[in-house]
Amino acid sequence: MLVVGVIIANAATVAVCCLILWATGPGRTASRSRRRQLERRRDHLRAHPDQVGYRDVELLLTESLPAARAQEACRGARARRVPPLVLWTWVELYDADLLALAVEAGLTSEELLHHVATGTPPDRRSLEIFAAFHGSAAS
Repeated sequence: MLVVGVIIANAATVAVCCLILWATGPGRTASRSRRRQLERRRDHLRAHPDQVGYRDVELLLTESLPAARAQEACRGARARRVPPLVLWTWVELYDADLLALAVEAGLTSEELLHHVATGTPPDRRSLEIFAAFHGSAAS
C-alpha cells in the first residue's frame, strides 16, 4: 500500500511540474515578454513623445491591423513626410484602421495634422471613397 501511495504522489508531482512548464513555456513567456516590452515602450513614448519613430507607429498599427497594411500605411505616411508623432497621436485619438484609411485616401501631412490638432476625425465614408479611387487610379 505504501508503494502505491509513493507512486501516486510521484505521478502527481510529475503532472504538476509538466503543467507548470506548459503554462510558462518558452513560447508563452516570449509573447508575454514581448507584450511587456511593447507596454514599457508605449509608456516611455507617452512620457517622451518627441522620441516616437516610424517603427514605433508600425508596431502600434500591427496590434490591430495586418502587418502588410500597417507597413504600407507607414510607408505612405513617410512618403508624405507626416511626422511620426502625428501618426501616433492619430492612433491614440481615433484608431489604427482610420489612420490606414486616411493614408490610403491620400490625406496630406497638413490634413492629418489638422484633424489631430482640432480633434475632429474625418468622415470614414469619404475616406473609403477616396481610398477606393486612389486604389483604382494606381492600378
